[in-house]
Order: sequence, then C-alpha cells, then structure tokens
Amino acid sequence: GLIISCTGSAGTNEILFTFNNEVAAYIDLNEKKLFFVVPDFVQVPDFVQTQTIFSTHPLETINIDFIEITNFCKDSFFRTLSLKASETLEPPWTSVYPRNEVKLNVKNTLVCLVSGFFPPPVRVSWSKNNVSVTDESTFSRYYPNKDGTMHVISRLSFIPEEGDIYSCSVEHKALQQPQTRTWVVEIKEPSTGPSVFCGVGLALGLLGLATGVFFIAKGKNWI
Repeated sequence: GLIISCTGSAGTNEILFTFNNEVAAYIDLNEKKLFFVVPDFVQVPDFVQTQTIFSTHPLETINIDFIEITNFCKDSFFRTLSLKASETLEPPWTSVYPRNEVKLNVKNTLVCLVSGFFPPPVRVSWSKNNVSVTDESTFSRYYPNKDGTMHVISRLSFIPEEGDIYSCSVEHKALQQPQTRTWVVEIKEPSTGPSVFCGVGLALGLLGLATGVFFIAKGKNWI
C-alpha cells in the first residue's frame, strides 16, 4: 500500500513530496528552496545541489516549471519502490503549556509541542472539556532535530475560564494508542499568608516585650 503523490499547482506557495502517505520533502516557492525532512534517498533534479540529510537546498531556477516538478516527483518516488527502505520508528513525546501568563478572560495561546518522533507524519487533535476544537488550531511544518528525529508545534487560541480542561492528543505509528496531555485552567489567588503571619508575629513580639518590661519594673520596685 505505498502511495506515490506530489501536490502543488500554480498559485500555491509549496509543493509537497510524499512517500507512503508521509511528507518526505517540500519546495517553498517563496523562499525558492527545497527542504528535505527524511533521508534524501530519492534522485534529486539537476537544479538542486544535495549534500546532507534534513538539509535545505536553494533552487537555482527562479522560473519553476510545475509540470517538470510534478513529473520529477512521481518519477523519484517510483524509484523508491525498488529500494524498500526500512524505517526506524521513534515515538513522540508531548508537552502542553500556555504561551503567556494566564489571566482570566484574557486571550492566550496554548502550545502543544510534539518532538522526538520519526518518521512523519503525526496527527494532533485538541479538545476543550471533551469537545473537539481541532478546527480552531494551527499546525506548523515538520522541523528536524539534531538527532535526526522531527518536531512540530500546534497552537490553540483560547480565553481562560476557571476549571476548563484542554487536551492535546497525538497519534503516530510508533504509538499503540494516542498520547494525550491535559492542561487545566487554574488561576492562583495572591497569597495572604505571609502578611497574616507577619502581623501575628509582630503582635506576639510586642506582647512579650511588654510582659518582660513589666516584670523587670516590678522586680526593681518601680511599680
């Protein structure tokens, strides 16, 4: 069940190279660069100088022929069929945190960082109080880590309300079940403890001082 595909047409900013339903590389037409996100085992066109895995390659041709790129994409991935490249599966780890200090009824952003996985893709879904809000989230492109794994970031805008529960769930072929991290809106009220204890301590101190003075004065027959 390998799927060979190339997406992109005139007017778009990116052309994606997919292999086995996974993003292997993409061309950013604005930056005029080719980004590899998996080992570059495919044949690279003449206008790209390839050197390393997970690398960025400037395009030497400004006027890009979409038909040529599409044909190259399909041809390259058909070549990978004969390679039967093996995959090393690395599961992701996930963390959820707010971008800014949380204040009630003040708009903020929750960040779901998914890292350490290979190969792409991962599927990220969001829920608020067990209701899906995935459609309101954003999803970054895949970025390589130094160890050869990948990471992505998903963001969800929200307005904090006390007690709301947000969940970020991640699916990946290396996971037997979705990896879910939750975050609960908890606003901590300013603590009055230190000032109360300080006041009580001061009162006890003054009381002790007054008692001491009283007994000293009494011992000297001042009173």
